Amino acid sequence: MKIIKFAVFYICFFPGMLFAQNVMEFTTIEKSSYAVISERVLKEAYGRLGIDIRVSGEPAQRAIHNANSGVSDGELYRIKDVHLKYKNLMMVPVSVGVMEGMGITAQSDLSLRGWHELADQLVCIRNGVKFAEKGIGDLKATVVNSNSQLFDMLGKQRCNVIIIARLTSIPLVLDFAKRNKVSLYQSVLQVYPLYHYLHKKHARLVPLLTEVLQDMKAEGRMKAIREEYIAELSAR
Repeated sequence: MKIIKFAVFYICFFPGMLFAQNVMEFTTIEKSSYAVISERVLKEAYGRLGIDIRVSGEPAQRAIHNANSGVSDGELYRIKDVHLKYKNLMMVPVSVGVMEGMGITAQSDLSLRGWHELADQLVCIRNGVKFAEKGIGDLKATVVNSNSQLFDMLGKQRCNVIIIARLTSIPLVLDFAKRNKVSLYQSVLQVYPLYHYLHKKHARLVPLLTEVLQDMKAEGRMKAIREEYIAELSAR
């Protein structure tokens, strides 16, 4: 806690010396349930450092590009090691959540136990969603620009498997089943921890935020925030 106390002291008495701004802006994938959870976690974490945050939802590829180029202060959340490709980003090494990568199909006899079983399927993914791009590897897939287009492609039978994150899929699956009178079947392809990324110009914040997030995890705050949101999502 010494690092945090040191930061708070300087925020109170010498704010211009430690932080150039009291509000930071982050990009994230638009209309993502994981963005909601990550924003709640990080709003509390940054709040403990005396910093407010604002979040801008954008198409997935644009969001990561703007974070890497410094248009925003960083990316709200992504899977591990995105910074190996986007060299201007620094990963805060404490996960802010977890994401389940799902394969969704209308075929009751199609059970997917891993990415390798997509080889003979017609697969659709969303542009810029890194876990999907990484998961399919060299396999062929049709790329669309939104989650709604994924389900449109599934309904038109232009693909028989769509790849999407679990929480993001919940309202879309319910809506699809209602409109099309069809049941959908879901398989967990992989589970991913999610990490917050800062542009390298904010390198000094990485150790401070790391300690705050470690404290929040030990306190059970991250788990509580996730469970609260899932309860809200299910109630809707």
